[in-house]
Amino acid sequence: MGRRIAILVAFGSLLAIGGCESPYIDDFGSARPLELSPSQLDFGSVRLGQSATLWLYIRNRTDSAIVLAPTIVGPDRAAFTLLRQPSGALLPRTVDSLLLRFTPTEPRAYQATLLLGAEPAIEVPIRGSGITEDRLQLVAAVAAQPPRIDGIPNDPVWNNASPLELTLSQVEPSSSDRRIFRASLRAAADAEFLYLLVEIDDPVPHQTPNFFHFRGGDPASEANWALSVEGQDGVGLIFPIGDPQSVRGERSGETFATVGCAVACHPAPTPNTYEGGSYPTYGRIDLWYWKAGTTNPQGYADDFIAEGRDGRSFPEQRRGDAGRSFEEANFPPYGAGPILPLRMAGADNGGLDPRLFLWEPTSTPFNPRAPNPATGRPWAAGDGIPGWVLRGQSSPSASRGDIIARGRHANGRWSIEFRRRLNTGQSDDAAFAPKGQIPFSLAYFDNSRKYAPFEYSPPRPSHFGPTPAVIWLILP
Repeated sequence: MGRRIAILVAFGSLLAIGGCESPYIDDFGSARPLELSPSQLDFGSVRLGQSATLWLYIRNRTDSAIVLAPTIVGPDRAAFTLLRQPSGALLPRTVDSLLLRFTPTEPRAYQATLLLGAEPAIEVPIRGSGITEDRLQLVAAVAAQPPRIDGIPNDPVWNNASPLELTLSQVEPSSSDRRIFRASLRAAADAEFLYLLVEIDDPVPHQTPNFFHFRGGDPASEANWALSVEGQDGVGLIFPIGDPQSVRGERSGETFATVGCAVACHPAPTPNTYEGGSYPTYGRIDLWYWKAGTTNPQGYADDFIAEGRDGRSFPEQRRGDAGRSFEEANFPPYGAGPILPLRMAGADNGGLDPRLFLWEPTSTPFNPRAPNPATGRPWAAGDGIPGWVLRGQSSPSASRGDIIARGRHANGRWSIEFRRRLNTGQSDDAAFAPKGQIPFSLAYFDNSRKYAPFEYSPPRPSHFGPTPAVIWLILP
């Protein structure tokens, strides 16, 4: 009892700070009589068979007694219970409390509304997620209003989606890099689309892979250019295509549902074999790969499919979906000629910053005698040219362009929003059904370079993921 009194005293003190005595105005233009803490109730994730409780503190801001008459409404109201409420009217200028309980019965998102007071009643949103024991689970909220895919996570839908907090650690066993990254995932869905928000704490963004730096002197001389071996940050999402039990690894019982992306850890047969490894031993997987420097400027994540040894089209390989790649090297393959830029920015560069990015449709052949298109002046020490030429899809129906994605880096964190149709109708994509439970894996690539024939030194392993590797997406 003493602890409850202390909480109420503290709550009353907070109300007196910062001019809280001034009533705020609701949508009807009148002073709201009740002040609530918190303004909404989020129970977070609760395992099936268990319950969680939350207190709601209510202050009467008027000079008259108010009958609260709390009522829970909404399709999920049965999952929420009022355990304690005031026995009578709430007296003027006093504080009282309600205690609510959430008990989920199936793995999904729950939403309801608590109504307080007379007409018009004050509405308090209530939500929570039911999860299954011993699983990492991402419960998707109902997207009443779709988010704007711009990498700015301020859309109302993300406030209604419970976050899944993760710690990502090094996956490559040969790497001495033992850093960890903190990540947060949110999901939402409507009748047509799946939306994902992936946030990664990383103080240093990398979005200019293999950049040309000009040292000064004659720009036509290879000796005056340095091609960096810096990579780019990226987020990979892997989903099984079809039955997750049919996507298997080398060992008995090793399915995507049990070990996730571990079924796809295979080396590339040769550096020149398309995109190399990341294919299952049996079955097919759908890979979404957002890259900070080579798909983010266009507003996409790259879309791949990988087949195991039972594949019909390209066994034991990973390839891009139908369409063309989002980037091509702006320098010759190793040993094919002087290491000089092949192209430079032209026209409006597709609206992209020519100091950082190079848009293929408007680019022109590199001309060391022409001014630097980024400055309009002759080439000077410190100038640069992007090492990759960026491209879009040549057809609006290209399956490789199914995934809209945009990320922004601010305050030491990447925020990346994704949007894809639940069912694209393409055989090279995973299909998501309403109320489905889909296993997937997440990977973060910090300053990672591509495995391809233009590499001038071995790529540095920089692949980070959660433990366990399987995350279950629960759709509404």
